[in-house]
Amino acid sequence: MNNSVGVDLKAICTIDHECVGCSTVAKSCCAKYDVCVTDAELNRIIPVLPEISKLCPHLKTDEGYANVFEEAEKGFHSIDTHDNDLCVFAYMDKGLIRCSLHSVEKNLGLPLGTVKPSVCILFPLTFSEAGDVLTLHDDALGCDCSSLRKKPSILISPDLLATIRHFGGENSA
Repeated sequence: MNNSVGVDLKAICTIDHECVGCSTVAKSCCAKYDVCVTDAELNRIIPVLPEISKLCPHLKTDEGYANVFEEAEKGFHSIDTHDNDLCVFAYMDKGLIRCSLHSVEKNLGLPLGTVKPSVCILFPLTFSEAGDVLTLHDDALGCDCSSLRKKPSILISPDLLATIRHFGGENSA
């Protein structure tokens, strides 16, 4: 059985990508998509809720922490959003929208994916419908963090390369 995944280099090399935070909800991937996490991802988020709630105090309740997950289907849970559709784990820092799950990973020195869900790490990349090719999401340019390259390049932007390596190992790309 072959578990290899191809990489659509032609498409991926057409954009630059660096997540530095978004200035508006309308251009933030933290508001554009419904995010579902697996049981395993949910179980990695829950223990760090005390750290997450330091960035997102609205998650703290008198009884502990708000239940911001709803079972979507067996083994998957959707993450709640605010009224403006922004993920409940998003927070503002210096005027920019940031991901508390990502920030907590960095603050605690944890490897990427220890807390942040795979689907969030992956954006603006996605797997083909068959799951055998890593390519650009249809709306890859819909967020502030990605832009079309002015000059063609055969090099993958550093953040996208890190994502590819995260999902495919150090020998990827």
